Amino acid sequence: MNFHKSTLGFLLTLLVAIVCGWFIGNFSWNDATAVAEKPKENPKPVIQIPEPAWGKLSSSQERKQGFRADNDALEAGAVPGQRALAFSSLDALEAFLKRAGSRVSVLGRMDGLKALRIGFLNPDDLADLLDGSEEQGYIFPAYTPNPSGGVVQDDAVPLGNQLLAWLGLTSMDVTLGKGVKIAILDTGVVSHAALSSNVKNFMLVPASANQSEWNGHGTAAASLIIGNSSTIPGAAPSATLSSYRIADDTGASDSWKMAEAIMMAADAGNQIISISMGSYGNSVILQQAIVYAQSKNVVVVASSGNDSYGQSAYPAAYEGVISAVAVDATNNHLLFSNQALQSGLAAPGWGVNAAYPGDRITSFSGTSASAPIIAGSIAATMSMNNLSAQQSVAMIYQHVNEADAAGYDTNTGAGVVNLGRIANRDTLNIYDGAVASNVISPPTNTDSASVQVNIQNQGTTTLMNVPVQVTTPSGVKDLTVSSLAPGAVKSFTIPLSNSSFDKGASVSVSSRISSQDAVLFNNQRTTTYSPAPAP
Repeated sequence: MNFHKSTLGFLLTLLVAIVCGWFIGNFSWNDATAVAEKPKENPKPVIQIPEPAWGKLSSSQERKQGFRADNDALEAGAVPGQRALAFSSLDALEAFLKRAGSRVSVLGRMDGLKALRIGFLNPDDLADLLDGSEEQGYIFPAYTPNPSGGVVQDDAVPLGNQLLAWLGLTSMDVTLGKGVKIAILDTGVVSHAALSSNVKNFMLVPASANQSEWNGHGTAAASLIIGNSSTIPGAAPSATLSSYRIADDTGASDSWKMAEAIMMAADAGNQIISISMGSYGNSVILQQAIVYAQSKNVVVVASSGNDSYGQSAYPAAYEGVISAVAVDATNNHLLFSNQALQSGLAAPGWGVNAAYPGDRITSFSGTSASAPIIAGSIAATMSMNNLSAQQSVAMIYQHVNEADAAGYDTNTGAGVVNLGRIANRDTLNIYDGAVASNVISPPTNTDSASVQVNIQNQGTTTLMNVPVQVTTPSGVKDLTVSSLAPGAVKSFTIPLSNSSFDKGASVSVSSRISSQDAVLFNNQRTTTYSPAPAP
C-alpha cells in the first residue's frame, strides 16, 4: 500500500513538473499585447508559474522506476525529458528507432530535416542509445507576448490607424500584395470584417471550435498585413495569407513546433514567413528549419523581442532573418524593443490599430506588431514591382528612412520602411529634406554630452544649400547642408552642456529645415532625453 501511494505521488509530481517545464525559460518574453478597446477595469493579474523543485527522488522504490530528473534541460531553460535529434540520413534515423524500441517516445518527426522529437524518463538511457553521429538539441519554450507589456518613454506616440501614411502612401491600394503568399505563425486567425479575406488555419495546436475563445494575438498580427479598412489598414491587403497555429490560447509554443511550421510553410510555396513570437534558447532544429526555408528563397521576418535586451530573440537572431524592431509613430526607438545586431528593420510597435476576435478593434503594441508590418511591406513591394521576395528586401533597404544613429544601428536596424519612396523612386524632381533623427548622448566618464542631428534627402533630386537650425539648452545653432544626394544622410554632431543633465534633468533638442518641399511634416523634430528611472 505504501509503495502504491509513493508511486502515485511520484507520478503526480512528475506530471506537474513536465507541464510546468513547458512554460519555464531562463527569460521572460514580454510585450504590450492586444487589449480589447474596452478592457475590464480590474483585470486579473498574470499568474507566474514557479519552477518545479525536481531534486532527488524520495525513495528507493521510485528510483527503481527508471526516472532521473533532466537537470541539464532545466538549467538551460528547456523542456525537461525531451530532445530534438537530427540524423545524417533517414536510414540513420530508422536505425535509431529500431534500437531504441520502447525506451523513448517519439513525439514528432520531420523527414525534411531527418529529425525526431523524442521523450524519455532518464537522460542516461538516451545517452546509451546514441552513437555520436546524431546532433542533439533541446526543445525550448517559445511565447507570444504576455499581457504585462513593456516600458516605453513618456512621449511615445501611438500609431492608431495611420499605418498607410506612416508607410508613405496617400491612400489604400487594395491590389498591394496581390499574387504573394505569406505564412503567419501565431495563435491562429479568426474571421473579421476588417480582413480582406478569410484565412486558412493549419492547426499544429488544437483550438476550440468557438473561434471567439481563441487568443487574439494572431488575428491582430494578420490584420496588419491584410487589413482592408480605413480603421484597420494593412500593408498588403491582397496578399494570400495562411495561418499556422503553433501556440495555444495562453500564447505558449516551443522551438520544435515553430520549426515544423516553417518547414510546412516553405514546402507550401509561401514566399514570406512572419513570426511574432520567440524564444531565448538557441535551437538546433529551429535554425536548420530557417536554413531550409532560406534555401527555398523564403524571406523570414521575426519579432526581435520586447525585454530591452541587447540582442534579438530566436529566430530573429539567426543569420538572414529580418529582425523586426519597434518604433513609435514618429520613428523613435521604443525602450522595450530588443536590439538587432544584424538584418534589422524598424516598424511601428506602439498603439497600432488591429483586428481582434468578435469584430473588435484593439490597440496592438510590441515588436509583434512590427514584424507583420515589415512582412506586408515586402509583399507590397513585390507586387508593385514584380520582384522576388529577396529583391524586394534589397529595394526596401535601399529606400529606408533613417532613424536613430546614422547608418546601421542596433536600435532601429537599417532604418524604417517607406513604401512611398519605393513607389515614387522613378519620379523626377521630388524635393524632400527631412530631419530624420536627433540622437542625444548624455555625458559619460570619458565623453562630453552631445547630439547627433541627421538630415536625410528622402526625395529624388539632389538638395542644395539646405538651412538647418538646431535649438539646444545652450542656444540656437545655424547650419547648412551644402549638397545631399537622394537617399543620403548628413550628420552634424553638436556639443551639449554637461550641466544640462545634472540631477537627472530631461534635455530637449529641436531641429528644423527651412525649406518648402514635398513633405512638410518631416521638416522639424523635437527629441527629449530622459534618464532611466532608478531601479
